[in-house]
Amino acid sequence: MTFKNNYLIIAVSLYCVAVLTGCTEFFEKTPTELESKSVIRDISRVRENPHVGNPLPQVYREPPKRLKVADGVKLFYFTRYLPSGNINYRNPKNKPLEQQIQGLAGTIQGMGFKVSTNPSINQMIIHCANDTECDQLLDYFAKVDVPPIQVHIDCLILERFGDVTKDWESTLLIENFLGQEITLGESKFPRPAFPGASLRESRRAEFGLDIGYWMNKGVPGHQVRAVVDLLESRGYLKILMNPTLETVNGKAAQVRIMDRAPLELTVTERSGNPYSVTTYQNVSDILNVTPYVYADGSIGLKTNIIIGSKSKPEGVVQTSIITERSINVQENRIEPGKSLVIGGMRKAENRSVIRGVPFFKDLPLIGILFSSKDFEENATEIVFVLTPSISSGGVDYKVMSDVIREKFDTSKYGSDLDAIVTDPLGTKAYTHVVGQRGDEAEAEKVRLEIQTAEAQRTAEAQRLRAEHAIMEAQTLRVQTQEAIALIEKSAAEKKAAETAAEAAAKEAAAQKARISQSQGELDKATAEAAAAKQQAEQALKALQQAEAKAKELTDKAQKARQETDKIQKQIQELEKQAPAEKEAVKPEATGEPKTE
Repeated sequence: MTFKNNYLIIAVSLYCVAVLTGCTEFFEKTPTELESKSVIRDISRVRENPHVGNPLPQVYREPPKRLKVADGVKLFYFTRYLPSGNINYRNPKNKPLEQQIQGLAGTIQGMGFKVSTNPSINQMIIHCANDTECDQLLDYFAKVDVPPIQVHIDCLILERFGDVTKDWESTLLIENFLGQEITLGESKFPRPAFPGASLRESRRAEFGLDIGYWMNKGVPGHQVRAVVDLLESRGYLKILMNPTLETVNGKAAQVRIMDRAPLELTVTERSGNPYSVTTYQNVSDILNVTPYVYADGSIGLKTNIIIGSKSKPEGVVQTSIITERSINVQENRIEPGKSLVIGGMRKAENRSVIRGVPFFKDLPLIGILFSSKDFEENATEIVFVLTPSISSGGVDYKVMSDVIREKFDTSKYGSDLDAIVTDPLGTKAYTHVVGQRGDEAEAEKVRLEIQTAEAQRTAEAQRLRAEHAIMEAQTLRVQTQEAIALIEKSAAEKKAAETAAEAAAKEAAAQKARISQSQGELDKATAEAAAAKQQAEQALKALQQAEAKAKELTDKAQKARQETDKIQKQIQELEKQAPAEKEAVKPEATGEPKTE
């Protein structure tokens, strides 16, 4: 009994010493755990920025300014939606300066205006001849400087790889065949006599199932070996990528994912001892998309896709290799919200090689000892699905913060057997609840700060609007005073105009009387002119009749003259004939006249 009591006392003493010596470490462990949890909770907390809604400075929101200069007007214009661009000069290969124009400033300069830009604030300073040109230019900006179209592109990329490998390798080794120094088969173990896939893949020799017979293993000159190494492997790999892009119409968007892929190379020295060397190569997946939105509602996509892979299975041991494939499409037209399938590149490869001793490899059953087979079949496929749509804009910052906070939120604490055993008092649950409430309080504090900041911004905006209204009221008062002065001046001018109008009316009445008198005289003169006209018409008619009579007499006289001429010709002819006849009737020699 005494021995047992002593043993019990010794055991209790040792336990107390162990507890006392371990208390310091125990109590040091608890603050460390709390501090680590505090650090992790602080780093993983999603904090909201209360200054995400800060407005633009007032100078950017004011109307365009104008400055009178000696030779015109300078217009200071902040672009609203389009970049102002940059105008610089370059002198390539000592050639004359060539002007490189970009952005909206280049368009304005192409119209013949003098333009200078400040790209850091998207401001253009344009020299105009007068205010009329400034007004025309502002009307042009109202039609050109419009919001660009934002395009959302949802990309789905699927890669699939799969392969099947079947092969066998045979080794036939007989030393001192029939007691003679004759060797049949391979003498350098462990190389097989009829290698299969190990010829193109060295690690293939390390796998498989050996089936056969081996006698005097390790005894040089007395070994007999007939072994067949069998192996079959199947493998596949699927890669799914789902990036989303947001870009402005006509601007390229790029997704680039790059890995440093390790590649193991086997180096064999002249001594025959191989060793492995690991190198690294960049493997990139690049997707370049440029959208073009047209007025008919369609969207054109210019795509350039480069797919690099380091995980494609190859061969029996599924060795990773580096591959790169690319697709370049200048443009595709598609309606918003519909999917465009690009690629669908498929490739299937079959490899089948049989090696062996002629005639013996074709023998039934035992032909397998004199041959080998290397069979491999693999297939690859890549599919790209692009779905463009008109973007609806960004997501509210508070909503996105809640989504991220929900994704990082831990699961609800539940009492299970492990929690009951490890934490019977529920301190972990209490700590979790307290931390969660602290996070919620912090989020609420940030939310209140955001609301306060928004209220301050609203008050500031209202103050600015009030100041602007006061300035407008002062301007309106000045304009009213100017309008009153103008009205008084117009009244005086109106009175003077009325006096002038009365004098003009009297002058018009006198002029009207004179016109009436002149009208009577004009009517009398018109009647006399009508009578004279009638007399002239009668005289003209008589003249026409006299001319007709004269013409008739002239015709008759001409006819009479013609008759007279005719008669005169006849008389002349008769006179010519008369002497001849007179000669014919001369008297005879008797001298007596001859009578008829």
